[in-house]
Amino acid sequence: MKYRISVFAFLLFVFLFAFLEWIYKYHFAFIEQNQMFLFTGYYFREMVVHPGGLAHYIAEFLVQFFVRPYGGSFINAILLTATGILTALICKRISPSKPLYILYVLPVISLLCMHFDFNYLYQGTVAFLLMLGAFYLYISLRALNMRLLMGALSVFLLFWWAGPVALLYALSALLWEGINRNPKAYLAAILPVESLVLAFVSVYFSEIGTFRFAFLPDMYYHNGLVPGKHIYFSWISLFLVLVISKLFHNSKPISVKKEIVHSVAQLLLIVVIGWLFIAEYIDVKSARLKRFDYCARFEQWDPLIEMSKGPLSNYLYMNYLNLALAQKGRLADDLFLYDQRGIDGLFLPWNRTLQPSIMLSDIHFAIGNSAIAQEMAFESSVSTPGYGNPRLFKRLIQTNLIYGAYPVAEKYLDILEKTLYYRSWAKKHRDFLYNDEKVEKDPLLGEKRRCLIDTNFIVNHTSASTDLLLIAAQNPGHKTAIEYFGCAALLTKDMNQFKNLIETYYGTDILPTLPRSFQEAVIILYEGQPEMWEHYKIPEEMIRRFQEYKKQVLAHRNNSGAANLLRRSFGDTCWFYFMFK
Repeated sequence: MKYRISVFAFLLFVFLFAFLEWIYKYHFAFIEQNQMFLFTGYYFREMVVHPGGLAHYIAEFLVQFFVRPYGGSFINAILLTATGILTALICKRISPSKPLYILYVLPVISLLCMHFDFNYLYQGTVAFLLMLGAFYLYISLRALNMRLLMGALSVFLLFWWAGPVALLYALSALLWEGINRNPKAYLAAILPVESLVLAFVSVYFSEIGTFRFAFLPDMYYHNGLVPGKHIYFSWISLFLVLVISKLFHNSKPISVKKEIVHSVAQLLLIVVIGWLFIAEYIDVKSARLKRFDYCARFEQWDPLIEMSKGPLSNYLYMNYLNLALAQKGRLADDLFLYDQRGIDGLFLPWNRTLQPSIMLSDIHFAIGNSAIAQEMAFESSVSTPGYGNPRLFKRLIQTNLIYGAYPVAEKYLDILEKTLYYRSWAKKHRDFLYNDEKVEKDPLLGEKRRCLIDTNFIVNHTSASTDLLLIAAQNPGHKTAIEYFGCAALLTKDMNQFKNLIETYYGTDILPTLPRSFQEAVIILYEGQPEMWEHYKIPEEMIRRFQEYKKQVLAHRNNSGAANLLRRSFGDTCWFYFMFK
């Protein structure tokens, strides 16, 4: 049995790591940015004095490594494999002669379903592991009085360190005594009573907010939301493990051939159960969003652009794509090579939620509008649980350094320096404090500082407004602002605004030449004035292509499927967008 459990654990870890890295690796970095861990004595003391605090501290310590490549998959595989090992040891203690692989993985599958949930706190998995370890020690003791003494101490420590799993531990101990037909099993009822008393006291003294958090695994979920029924599966699975293991307690040894058949049957059952649960609870819909977010966060623009080929129906994805094009200096040239669907694909409507706020902060920081970038970062950080979002803190540090608000930047630097992963970044940026010359020489911060404008006006986070032109005029070498303004005019089909743009700025330092999409728009704007095409240096090849496009439009003017026919040859042009989108 010892070797079987070892092989089982190894195979389980390999499968979990490979599966999570293949399917869900971007999920973990997405989680990490919302659970900032501070590596200080004060942070530790502040957590562990509250019920469930130690499990919470350990969980956040682990989650901080999710940002590293392979970190999230590795840590998740370790936690779930440890759950399987402890469950196997409990089963072995109850039924030593028969491998019950299906029971070993029931808690693992249950917790894996929770790990797919963005709002689940890993505190729940750590707490479950602590409870399993304590329960294994409990059933290893022979004398009832020793078990009860150990159980009473464990209930107290588990409630303090891990929260409501103390009640699960106490009920499991009572069930254990009952299924073993111990004549004094009723004495174990003191353990659930102790757990209930601790829960009532904690709520009474406001150490825990509600009885739901004191008694149930709801504590291990975002405190502003109500979890689904799947949060209870791991607790229920433990009771099933105990009862079913006991049913096989007196089973006789079987032949090797039968054992192989039983093992294969269990494996098939594991696959079926795992598939059903994973298919039900895996969050496939957000997988693409998390990958987009990961690429944008770590400036992997080429993979992000590559993922955006083909139809796009989600405005958030379009914002990621257009930001990537802008960062590569290709926005105005390649705008219509991709599936554009209006201004919302360029500036996402702000709905005061986390992800759109982060997106708008990234866009306006790229444009050079540090005011809105800072506002959106601050709005996002307010809604982040715990000590904040390290990604947003970095943005707040950058924008305050750009503005010369050094005391504010220093406040955020003090916090980031208390983390492990972001400490080196924070120390590097501390060198910019109270040093205007160093800020102005920095390729990023200096470029954004040169974009600062001193005119007061009302701005709109989600449109091409006056601030973009002012930024372009302030820093003509920074092309992102003027390109966003021109692309916004094209996507809204506002040709008056576009005409004013090119008539005012073409040939100046702000817009010395016209990018591809602007050239195509000039042909539309001055369709009957070929001399203007020459003025704006429209390539002959583009003119010939437009003439072919116009010819095809006239040929199919009575065809209801004209859009699909023309899309094949001209779907990447401004002309097609203006007529058919």
